[in-house]
Amino acid sequence: MRKTIIMAVLALIGSTTLCAQERMSAEELQKAMAERIEKAAERMAKDFSLKDEAKHTFVTTFVAYQKEMFATNQPRTQRPEQGEGATKPEDLSAEDATAKIQETFTRQEQQIATMQKRMEVQKKYAEEFSKVLTPQQVLKLLTPQRNQNGRGQGMRGQGGGERRGGFEGGPRGGFGGPRGGFGGPGGGF
Repeated sequence: MRKTIIMAVLALIGSTTLCAQERMSAEELQKAMAERIEKAAERMAKDFSLKDEAKHTFVTTFVAYQKEMFATNQPRTQRPEQGEGATKPEDLSAEDATAKIQETFTRQEQQIATMQKRMEVQKKYAEEFSKVLTPQQVLKLLTPQRNQNGRGQGMRGQGGGERRGGFEGGPRGGFGGPRGGFGGPGGGF
């Protein structure tokens, strides 16, 4: 009985937090994202031991870089059904199967175009960062860092549209918020 009450309270807290996040306006989301980027830039400047003008230049450049990277993200589209509720290929008509094949090619072409845009932004900013950072620091900045679990550490939502959660991805379910928590499709923390 006690476990049931605790689980109900946790579910209520999780859903309340999720509802509050969903009610944020686009302007509030932009402001929150700008604050996160600024904090990340300050943290990296500290990690790179930058001072005064070099720090200011780095923070300004990093903020511009992140904004351009976020701008390359594709809008979220409905993914094709997968799992138990999905239509099996053998159950599709020839026309439907051909349409799904074309949808797959179109989606892949969009992903490639997004990756190309992101690469161009990274090339541009690699030169800018090189003015205040060493080549090793630029490499560290532009290479996604992985933790022990193989998950990225850095700005969420920076991925090429395939990453879930963060500002553009929305909630994943389960207790623990938009990155999954326990019991949701996002995996367990």
